[in-house]
Amino acid sequence: MSLSDLKAFIIGWTGACGEALSKELAKRNTFKQVVLIGRRKVEFPSDDPRSNFEQEVVNFDELDQSKDAFKDCAVGFVTLGTTRAQAGAEGFKKVDYDYTMTVAKIAKEMGCQQLHYVSSQGANKDSMFLYQQTKGKVEHEMAQLGFEQLFIYRPALLLRGDKQRGLEKAAYIIMKPVTAFKPSWNQIKIEDVGRSIVAKSAEFGSGAKSEILTNGQMHQASQSLSE
Repeated sequence: MSLSDLKAFIIGWTGACGEALSKELAKRNTFKQVVLIGRRKVEFPSDDPRSNFEQEVVNFDELDQSKDAFKDCAVGFVTLGTTRAQAGAEGFKKVDYDYTMTVAKIAKEMGCQQLHYVSSQGANKDSMFLYQQTKGKVEHEMAQLGFEQLFIYRPALLLRGDKQRGLEKAAYIIMKPVTAFKPSWNQIKIEDVGRSIVAKSAEFGSGAKSEILTNGQMHQASQSLSE
């Protein structure tokens, strides 16, 4: 079965990576139907190809009441995420662990076969740092849910263009001499994150697998797509 016969959902699609992914899917008309799941509805300009996507508004604290939003979605993309600086420690854990794992469990229950999760470079459930520990814990627990295919992405520094955060801008400047020699080592454009995910989704139906993609492998996957 080809992707053009399938229905997919994106959750966290208003964030940088999710937005880039939604644009890539719309540009390529990848799926028969795409459901954008979020806290609010967004009005697209008429010339935005995402205006054809379905939107489902949910309450993340009561997500069990919105299971139908995931119905018949064979493929799922989870790009939820915040930071401790933005939401505080408890808010970060609520979004990046509680909400994310609830989404994964509901998706599995509703028949999702291929799940994609945007994690982070350095993810490790045994890390002493909250961010890496939380991402690693999610990776570990998602792998126990029994998806036919699970793709986990570990991007390094995200290049967001005019949406770059303060600390990210500083890190980019500091690491610029290194990346001049090896651009794929420690950074990646959000557009390339989206492209790498679309590239891996094409492996639907190719057999059971669980794969973790490093930043370098994401660059390679992105480059495998034709313009």
